Amino acid sequence: MKHKVMRVVMAIFLLGLVSLLSACGKSEPAQQVVDTTPVQATEETIELNGDYAIDISDLGMALKFYLRIGEDNSFLLSANRQFSDNRGSGTIGELDGTYLMIFSDSTQERPKTATFERVGPNLIFRSALPYGSANISFEKVDDHNPEIVYHLTADKYVYEEYYDTYLGFESVDGANYNYVLELGPGAKYQFVSSYQDGVEVAEYKERGSFKVSGESIVIIPEGEEERSGSILEQGALVLNVQPKSTSERSNSVFRVATTAEHTGTWYAQNEESAAMLELDYFGGYAFTSDDMFYAEAGSFEVSQGTISFIKEGQEQATSGTKEAYTLQASFNDVDWIFYADAIQGHFTGGTMVNEAFVAELDLSSDGSYVLEIIDNESELTLVGEAGVFSIKAGPMSYILTLSSEDRVRAGDIWPTGLNMTFDIDGTNYSFLLMK
Repeated sequence: MKHKVMRVVMAIFLLGLVSLLSACGKSEPAQQVVDTTPVQATEETIELNGDYAIDISDLGMALKFYLRIGEDNSFLLSANRQFSDNRGSGTIGELDGTYLMIFSDSTQERPKTATFERVGPNLIFRSALPYGSANISFEKVDDHNPEIVYHLTADKYVYEEYYDTYLGFESVDGANYNYVLELGPGAKYQFVSSYQDGVEVAEYKERGSFKVSGESIVIIPEGEEERSGSILEQGALVLNVQPKSTSERSNSVFRVATTAEHTGTWYAQNEESAAMLELDYFGGYAFTSDDMFYAEAGSFEVSQGTISFIKEGQEQATSGTKEAYTLQASFNDVDWIFYADAIQGHFTGGTMVNEAFVAELDLSSDGSYVLEIIDNESELTLVGEAGVFSIKAGPMSYILTLSSEDRVRAGDIWPTGLNMTFDIDGTNYSFLLMK
């Protein structure tokens, strides 16, 4: 009885806290012509309960975790969509549109809570979110543009059967435009149009949200009105898009890119030659090597870390391994270790602790690296070394390890760059290195 009374008192106290916090607070040309009838937008009731994705890359950490809210207003935070581990759980209360997460290990003396509001199907946090032993900040100002503020958001899994990468193609006034459309959690979309602009390849990007009703799909570009579209057979979409910012919108057909998650360019180098491997959106590959100018093409499949290649004109497949930033495979009877384009080339960056320190890191396709750290004030070279690098999975991100004759250094591979820690005269400094 006493325990029950204490929980009631705590709930009243924390609901009061809510009021205080809220007050402070490669593709085929699509020749098909499709007529679409504008869809009248209807207010859709989306329940609070369900699964959400929380990506905090914009907040400074390459981490994505998940939230599940039950019909009884219970919640569970987990590192995976299977919710096999518990990084925080409890119950949710609501007062005047502000929701309060009360963690099960919260006490009256040491409240452990988080507040959020609902915007469409998604949640926007108005206070820090406890996650395991960490406390995730609910907002961050962009490092380069102080007018941009990133917010901690939980994107709900709605219309999940349409989440995928889609490709489209359009020819307008003699110019060819290639489209990439991504639909994902939170009913959010990202559209990228690439085209030749003189000698350069230019891009037009658009973000927004989408809604699905029967065989109709509606996109709402940021700051614009709704644009109606259609869902065709085999999951193809007809959407009203513009090739670039100065163009009129028109209907274009988008089809699912079957191997979008594996698309990219990979580089390798051994003692005798260098090679490049390109994986496209529709399960095709192209391999080239400067050894006797060898080249081949064909199709590929990926299953649980195993990648199989079938060369054009052949039936027998050859297998290799693929994991995040590394790929091992054999072409023309030569074994190769490939590295993803994302961790190849020249990286540079500084540290907020001492803005005069600048690090330069070169990662090469033979698995070697060169590191130099300079003090711009004294023009002294603080670190100058070379060695080999390796990549392995860590608890929250992939780890890049630099090994020289004298020491081993390590850091996290983030979508925004390499978060590396370097020892300089006995003091550890954190650097964010970007290409």
